[in-house]
Amino acid sequence: MTTSGWRESAGRLLSCAGTGRSVLLASALIVATWLIVISRWTSSRSVVPWDSKNQFYAFFRFLADSLHAGTTVFWNPYHYGGHPSIADPQSLVFSAPFLAWAWFDRAPSLESFDFIVFLHLLVGGLAIAGLGARRDWPVSASWLAAAVFMLGGAVSARLNHTGIVICYGLCPLALLTLEMALQRRSVLLAVAFSLVAANIVLGRNQVALMLCLVLACEVLRQWCQETSRRQWLASRLPLLGVMFILTTVLVAVPLLLTLQLAILSNRPEVTLGAALEGSLHPSNLISLFAANVFGSHAPHFGYWGPNFRTLPEVAATDDSFNYMFIGAIPVFLLLWLGVAGGRLGERGVRIWTVVLVASLLFALGRYTPFYATTFELMPGFRFFRRPVDGVFVMGLVAALLSGHLLADYVRRGLPRIDPLRASILLAGLIALVTSAISIAALSGNGWNALWAMLIAVPVLVFAGLALQLATTPRARRIAAAVLALAATAELVIWNAGSRLNAERRAFYQVLDDASTEDGAALQLLSDEFQRRHREGARPRVEIIGLGGPWQNLSIIRRFEATNGYNPLRIGIYDRFVSPGEATWQAEHRNFPISFDGYDCALARALGLEYLVLDRPLEKLRQLRKPPRVEILMAGPKVWIYRFQGALPRVRYSAFAAVADVVSTTTSGSLRNPPSADYVVIDTETPLRRPHWPVLGPRQKGIARIASWRPGRIEITVEAPAPGVVVLHDIYYPGWTATIDDVPVPVLRADVLFRAVEVSSGPHRVVFKFDPLRWDNLLRAAHLVFGGRAESVEPSIE
Repeated sequence: MTTSGWRESAGRLLSCAGTGRSVLLASALIVATWLIVISRWTSSRSVVPWDSKNQFYAFFRFLADSLHAGTTVFWNPYHYGGHPSIADPQSLVFSAPFLAWAWFDRAPSLESFDFIVFLHLLVGGLAIAGLGARRDWPVSASWLAAAVFMLGGAVSARLNHTGIVICYGLCPLALLTLEMALQRRSVLLAVAFSLVAANIVLGRNQVALMLCLVLACEVLRQWCQETSRRQWLASRLPLLGVMFILTTVLVAVPLLLTLQLAILSNRPEVTLGAALEGSLHPSNLISLFAANVFGSHAPHFGYWGPNFRTLPEVAATDDSFNYMFIGAIPVFLLLWLGVAGGRLGERGVRIWTVVLVASLLFALGRYTPFYATTFELMPGFRFFRRPVDGVFVMGLVAALLSGHLLADYVRRGLPRIDPLRASILLAGLIALVTSAISIAALSGNGWNALWAMLIAVPVLVFAGLALQLATTPRARRIAAAVLALAATAELVIWNAGSRLNAERRAFYQVLDDASTEDGAALQLLSDEFQRRHREGARPRVEIIGLGGPWQNLSIIRRFEATNGYNPLRIGIYDRFVSPGEATWQAEHRNFPISFDGYDCALARALGLEYLVLDRPLEKLRQLRKPPRVEILMAGPKVWIYRFQGALPRVRYSAFAAVADVVSTTTSGSLRNPPSADYVVIDTETPLRRPHWPVLGPRQKGIARIASWRPGRIEITVEAPAPGVVVLHDIYYPGWTATIDDVPVPVLRADVLFRAVEVSSGPHRVVFKFDPLRWDNLLRAAHLVFGGRAESVEPSIE
């Protein structure tokens, strides 16, 4: 080898070593930042609040308990009378990190749950360091981008939305593996990308859908950078095919089952008008650099910005949805270097600028035509209701662009500022400030909003001076490091463990290890359930009015409940039982015609025996007919009641009628409410003997539950004549039945329940939830892709 060859090889080795050291240093700073961030929760004995604990943590506990008990995780019997968790995107059933943790820990703590969520953000931050290294960014640029990604904007304010945060946290890793796979043409990296991308898609939420479009933009970016685009595409097309096919195979079945549930749910499609109520008001953009401009950090929820209280047109937003703070320094880089200096329009970064603008227009919802067009034309968006979800994509792209602009400054110095762009930018900022102050003034907080904006001014001035005074490459590196440190510190101060994402652990104590007062009530209820189970009964409970943590407490305590907390519910059950989405306040419990009280026919058929309240039953004002009850506990915090007259969970009937569901339901009522004397079978699941009499002497038979576990119920029957065995559990696709080990059709009985037709004599009936059966998947596909399939959601005129 020649001397020049040796020198070239040595140079490459030194360059690799330098890059390796940079990656290690950037990673160390990112990990240190992450540790400081989570210490804000641990040191204050706080946890991520709201949906994180009231909903997702309860589902995590069900997942862990089911794995250790050896029962299915696909059907949750403790939630809304029974719920298909395999189809629910919020159930964490297909989240690999949560599954792995649940495998080893039967009762994961509140803190364990938060740790797994935070870990997703760390993975994303470290992946950004990898992306920065591939672009030869200085350590400061990678650190800044990772800090904005982990702490900035929507991810901070909506940390409680676990499913979205998981998808968001994995996206940088997907970008990194995708970029490396395409550049190296590596099948192994293509498989790695597919695994990460599948985990994003399995989030099955609107942010996951938008992040898939972001990944497509990365492919487009690489293609656009090539001089010979046809050759590049020809050489990468097989690899792209591998990625697409493998990802599709991994997500196809869960996605199909989720679409099936969506169609049969309480909200099969969102209207444009309802979705537009989740728009981001333009004045909220000021919070990008002024954290407390609308009192987002004011104690006792003193928020005064646009939300459901102040502007009906954005009634589906609140302080957490509208909070966008990424820091004054990243905003300065984006606006001054990127917009006024024109560097966001340069080759290689232009496509991410387009994504940033598109996500902003999407988030603004009703204030631009972009969202309405996307909602109408893009497949999948009709299932979702919040334009404001676009701020997650904004946060991701803003983090990457902030890192790029800081790295570009270190390499090239300050750009030449275009006067026209600077003037337009200044005019826009003035309009934005005026709008924000005007809205704040409506609630008497105009001066507070102005003061919050002025607090950010010194940081902006500091950033400008630091960049302007650094004239040499070494000085620019130092200035960049100082700015990255200042920006990270600002994000930690405002966004880590803030009012928007942290609450005292004691408030959620009942979900983990209940206090003495709550523990006494739960122990009493547990003793009651165990007693009834020993007697062969399967009672249900309804819990209302006791605050957020109690809404899904039945899942953790394994009480079969008629209600819970979940925005996605089986539609026909939601219509006729009307348990509500958020029963943390008793006033939210409605009583429709079909379920007009706790002693109605439908309540008895559901086996509702217990009611847990935050007040005496007579003070539940919307209850028109107070039932006769036995008081088991009378306050001072919890009231527990027991009802009489509940029907057995399983019963035999020799008398059945066949009727169309629509004909048996009018105006939300049940024309033939469930009865112990006869059963009405839907015409979509016909009987072999459709002309059984409804009237006549009752033939008594015996039906008992021989064994019960989630997803499988075994029943013994003594039938004196041909008849129907009715199980008062929710009818839903995927349930199968056998009689004496012979498969039989599952009938829909009394609109809501499952049944089988039996001949006379003794029998063993087994109901099993098996959603992965080929026939169920075919029916789901037929339903989803436009065919007429077996439905559990009747269309009522």
